[in-house]
Amino acid sequence: MRITRIASALAIALAIATPSTGAQGQAQRAISLGVAAGIPIPLGDFKDEVNSGWRALGTLAMGAPVTPLGLRLDAAYDRLGFRSAPIGAAGRSTGAQQIVSVTLNPTYRLASTRAGSAQYLIAGVGPYSISCAGVASCDGVTRFGWNAGAAARFGPGMRWLVEVRYHRVAVPDASVQYLPLTVGMLF
Repeated sequence: MRITRIASALAIALAIATPSTGAQGQAQRAISLGVAAGIPIPLGDFKDEVNSGWRALGTLAMGAPVTPLGLRLDAAYDRLGFRSAPIGAAGRSTGAQQIVSVTLNPTYRLASTRAGSAQYLIAGVGPYSISCAGVASCDGVTRFGWNAGAAARFGPGMRWLVEVRYHRVAVPDASVQYLPLTVGMLF
């Protein structure tokens, strides 16, 4: 319930804060490559184990201006530092939880009254590989997970994007939940 409220508030904030760029923003490419960076914020029990970290994202976006539907293939790397050494870890408490994911994400562009910006919903599924990095070592696991969120594209050619997406992966005896705030550019 709380995550739904946070996501709704962020979607509204994106809609209000997205800058308008006039007619230039109406041009969209059918296929775009993109890069993005951000801050993943751990949620639930996961936040007791790790701190916020950093995120790198590469994307292949497909869509057409005549339809609100699109498709994204995202490859992401998230790294969140441990608060203390994980159970069974070798070494000091330095180290990080790393999450490598490849997700297929349908998108739905919302009707917009603002020229030069486009808000959209995004959700998807894919494999998430979760392991330790740095001095800490632990058993890695790969599981399917899902994500859902809200985003906006803006600027000349609709090349800039801002996203917030909730990610959840069920792992043995727990779940990994985090909310990356991401900013990027499409080419």
